[in-house]
Parts: sequence; C-alpha cells; structure tokens
Amino acid sequence: MSADLKVFIDLLKQDLQTLSQLEDVLQQERDSLEQSDIETLQRIIECKLPLLQQIESHARTRTQWVSQTGLPIERFLSLLKEKAPPVMKLYRQCESSLANIHKLNEVNGRIIARSQQRTTKMMQIIRGQSQQMQLYGKNGTEKSVGEAQAIAQA
Repeated sequence: MSADLKVFIDLLKQDLQTLSQLEDVLQQERDSLEQSDIETLQRIIECKLPLLQQIESHARTRTQWVSQTGLPIERFLSLLKEKAPPVMKLYRQCESSLANIHKLNEVNGRIIARSQQRTTKMMQIIRGQSQQMQLYGKNGTEKSVGEAQAIAQA
C-alpha cells in the first residue's frame, strides 16, 4: 500500500468516527426536539458544527487527493474495488453512514417544521385569528383570506 493511499484510508477512518458521532448527535437532537428541550438542543447544535466542519474539510481533502491521481472518480472507485477491496469497504461504509445521517436530518427537519406549524396555529388562536382560512401568498408565506390583497400593482 502506498503512503498516498494510506492518507486516503486514514481520512476515511476518521470520517467514519466523525460520522458516527454526528449520527449520535442527530439522534440526541431528535430526542430534544420531541421533548422541546431547548437548553439541551442549544448544546447539541454547538456540538454539531465542529463535526460538520471536519466532515467538510475531509471531503475537500479527499476530493483533492482523488483529483491528483488524474483519474475520473468512476475509474478510481473501480480500481479501489478491484485492487483494494478493504478500502472500498471503508468508502461504502462512509456512504452508508452519510445516507443514514441524511435520513436523520430529514426527520429532524420535519419535526421542526411541524413544531413551527403548531406554534403558528397557537399564535393565531391567541390573536383570535383561528377561524380564518389560510392561503399562501406569492412569497410562500401564509396569508389569511380576510386580509387585504392587492389585485394589481402600478
């Protein structure tokens, strides 16, 4: 194994650790979102940023490393599969972990969106606007049907 490939392998191993930590943080974030635990959520967000920065940094380094080989990514991955199956396994583990992180992040996003909808509805009730039908305006925000709407603009 060349020293250069060892650098690539080390980056993949570090990424697997970081991705595992990020998965844990996203699960904690989900738990905090479900419990509306704002204090814990703020601490989790502070933990998440350095992990994301490290993943981004390693991705740039790996991309530069692959580009220095002069091979298209498809050819590089094909060679990894043929000549270095353990390295390809690490690469696939990273891909799988990233896919799982993406799913966890989407779930958290849906929880946040639902929470925002609930808060909006509660605020409407407090303001006495709960009986008005809501439509979307041209910029994508909700508007009450009873609100004044311009028919034309000069």
